Amino acid sequence: MKKAFSMIELVFVITILGIVSSIGASIIAKTYETYIIQKATYNASVKTELAALQIAQRLSYSIPWTVITRNSAAPADYEVLSQLTTPGKKYTILEWIGIDNDSFSATTPPGWSGYCDINTSSATAGATQGSDLAKTDAVIKNLSKNDATIANSAIFFKTGFFANGIPYVADCTGLTSPDNSCAIPIRQNGNTGLIFQNASAKRVAEQYVLSWSAYALVPVAKGNLDGVPIFDLDLYYNYRPWANPRETYLSRNQKSTILNNVTVFKFTAFANTIRFKICVAQSIGEGKPITICKEKAVVR
Repeated sequence: MKKAFSMIELVFVITILGIVSSIGASIIAKTYETYIIQKATYNASVKTELAALQIAQRLSYSIPWTVITRNSAAPADYEVLSQLTTPGKKYTILEWIGIDNDSFSATTPPGWSGYCDINTSSATAGATQGSDLAKTDAVIKNLSKNDATIANSAIFFKTGFFANGIPYVADCTGLTSPDNSCAIPIRQNGNTGLIFQNASAKRVAEQYVLSWSAYALVPVAKGNLDGVPIFDLDLYYNYRPWANPRETYLSRNQKSTILNNVTVFKFTAFANTIRFKICVAQSIGEGKPITICKEKAVVR
């Protein structure tokens, strides 16, 4: 006779093992589910933060009075962002003219100094001491892949009025119509001189900003993600509303996608501050996706 487990003991052992294994499987499944959610949350948070930082960086170098918002369904329907009568009312496209900070900060001395000697300037030409316009031209060519030069650029003087009784407004930059009278196309005159190609009466000021591109953030519908409507957010660039013939973001159609699976893109402005909110959805495999939002304020 050899000692062994009785049938009752075996039943107890099998039952206990079954309970332990079911608890262990539940813990493992819960841990994996938590990992999936945490990973999706992290990925969505990083992508949204990077996109929000890129948008904030671009907007920080926007010319304040040029920032407009458009209706995606009818782009000709627009308002100046800081003058929205009904914030959020069907306006989903954000568009502005950007300051060329790249060539300004790329070298020492800066590519364009931002200062104009009004004592030696006229309605047709200006002196901008402290500039290295050859560097500006090189940087613009590199950034635009040789599609633009300083001769495609325009300047805007840092004053409230383009000329006597004519204020700087978005409506006369070419953004909203063929009227580009407030933009001043330029070409290089030596390394520290500018020729104003628009010779009409203008108010020359001591400070100016240079621009070679306008920008537009445009949502593009992409269906839904696990039942949630989503869109891509595209950044259009390398177009010049002051050009002849006039260029728009649609006519140039040069763009890159800032962020995929976007669910919300909202914005508003007060004085020189722009606030925007962007949300992105991230699938977790079943049910509704998780949504991460970032909100930033840009002071210019």
